[in-house]
Amino acid sequence: MDRETALQTYQNNVSERIKEFQSHIGDYIFERAEALEAMVKTAMDLLGEQMKKQGKEYVCYMYFSFLKADLINKNFRFMLQGLDMQWFLDEEPVEVYVEAGDLFEPLMELWSDLKDAGEGFGGAVNCYDIQNIIFDQLPYYDTTVSYILRYRLREWETKGILSNVVLSPYWLLKWGQYRDQTEYLIQTDRTEKEEIVWYSELAKAKHKPDKMIFSYWYKGTYEENELKELDLRFITFEESTIKNIKFQDCNMEGSRFIKCSFTDCTFAGCNLCGADFRGCSFEHTSFDKAELTAATFPERSVPFLSISVEQLQVIRIDREGVSA
Repeated sequence: MDRETALQTYQNNVSERIKEFQSHIGDYIFERAEALEAMVKTAMDLLGEQMKKQGKEYVCYMYFSFLKADLINKNFRFMLQGLDMQWFLDEEPVEVYVEAGDLFEPLMELWSDLKDAGEGFGGAVNCYDIQNIIFDQLPYYDTTVSYILRYRLREWETKGILSNVVLSPYWLLKWGQYRDQTEYLIQTDRTEKEEIVWYSELAKAKHKPDKMIFSYWYKGTYEENELKELDLRFITFEESTIKNIKFQDCNMEGSRFIKCSFTDCTFAGCNLCGADFRGCSFEHTSFDKAELTAATFPERSVPFLSISVEQLQVIRIDREGVSA
């Protein structure tokens, strides 16, 4: 059997085992959500200690990565890298490592099964072919871990997760492949922007749909806008005044509104799954036909919102800082 035929046959033979792995890995990682958050906290404490050793004043960009070299050597750990405003031109980045625990056990079981399945091909299927299949599974980890941590780390400040790390006013934390595809976990930009910046970014979003994803708006007044069918996932407004804005059919999954006030606003048909409105005040604000599953509202405001009975059944209510 020639190598090309052997490899195709092998891939067909193991396809069901790979599908099985892919269908179950999400649940496996979700069961370890609390451990993942604790791992991030440990890594951040180590990063803070290393910053002091190196005399690093602050970090601006932080990246979690699982190195393929570590996977090959069965060294199950994550690297956290911190860089200053120079980004990848930073000549003295801070790097620390934290153990991954049992997170990769299902991947190792898959690797073992793939090796067993390759034994009958007389060397036509080699270790590098199997290794490449294993590498192809890493994005499943990255996607699931990123989704979990986006929500687990939203309260990074109250939980003290980054309390030992000196941060610049603008900073971000990402998860993914080392200097390759990464996903945002947190982005914070506590710099006040001029009103024209808001309108400029909205204009750009009409041509670049993902422009406003994870954008951060701090201590501003935003009013008299009609935002229709925009991708505003994980957008954050902090200590802002929002007046007479009509959000219509926008994807606002995971959006955060920290101590904001709303007046004469509507969220008609918007996806607000997992949105956080804790500490906000509302006046004449409607959520007609909005998807509010797992959205959090302050208890005192719920009676005054235009929320249907069906919506009321799926929201979370924050009772003085304790969600229920």
